[in-house]
Amino acid sequence: MLLASDFILNGGCTPQRPYAISPWLLETRNVLKASDPFRTILVPDIDPAAVMGFVTHGSENEDLSSPPEFSMAAGDFVSIYGSPNEASRWNGIASCFFLDTAPCVVEYLKVMFDMLKEGGVLINFGPLLFHWSGPPLRPDDISFEDYKSKHSHLDERYFKSIDMPYDGVREVLLQIGFEIVEEITDLPALYTADSRSMMGTEYQCVYFVARKPVPMCCVLCS
Repeated sequence: MLLASDFILNGGCTPQRPYAISPWLLETRNVLKASDPFRTILVPDIDPAAVMGFVTHGSENEDLSSPPEFSMAAGDFVSIYGSPNEASRWNGIASCFFLDTAPCVVEYLKVMFDMLKEGGVLINFGPLLFHWSGPPLRPDDISFEDYKSKHSHLDERYFKSIDMPYDGVREVLLQIGFEIVEEITDLPALYTADSRSMMGTEYQCVYFVARKPVPMCCVLCS
């Protein structure tokens, strides 16, 4: 993932020189036509800067603004953005299919709240698959220690995962201090899916915008 991101972000491919890949080339199941696995897609398939109205490479329109700088940080989200240096630094956070990658979603949300400036927003879209969800407990598991012993080969984070329903996540947002200003549930979405495949997984996602409140004294003073 890091190598691919580095290739895309650092000039390996551009909207003017896209890179063609065949992501379904090795798929042999649920294929509708023999030619389907040989289809190619372009990376990137669009020019985000042009779509947003920014100046693109070679553009002569000087009235348009330049796109913002973009950077990437590799590592654990909490370790990087839970630093005091990141506190109240960000105007907004966009998370897409991301909250459920947390061993503890509560910790992620607390870090996000601390990262935001007053009035900053968290925009989220995605399901709650919970990547670190451990194997289910069985009737013959005498104790939690016995359960951990049976699965000692697993990363410790599998035993710390908190698999919460969305109404629980929503309550945590409110208890941390967020204000929910927009919310839509049951939004269908695919993930790395082949639209031509005879089988697919469709998520019913949640979209919400949560804001870090501005203290009333600041509102009155302004």
